[in-house]
Amino acid sequence: MKTEDYINDFINKEKNIEPSPFLVTRIMAKVETPITKSVRLWQSIAVAASISFVILTGIGIGSTYNSSANYAELNLNDSNIENFTLYNSADNE
Repeated sequence: MKTEDYINDFINKEKNIEPSPFLVTRIMAKVETPITKSVRLWQSIAVAASISFVILTGIGIGSTYNSSANYAELNLNDSNIENFTLYNSADNE
């Protein structure tokens, strides 16, 4: 019980503390002032260079693709691909 009383006393003391009247104005002044962040020239150049690199790499990879339209190699008979005979045989029932 003693620790609960100590905790309750501490909470009540904290609730009774009066904040400084100028605290709100200082906080609001800090919040309302715009933060000016300067973007350096090298950052802009680095972003532009990386975007250019990615685009050129994509074009290079895309140009190495050879589409082969060899339709004779397509296997049109699914029974060669999947062994349905295992499921259709009477031994597995």
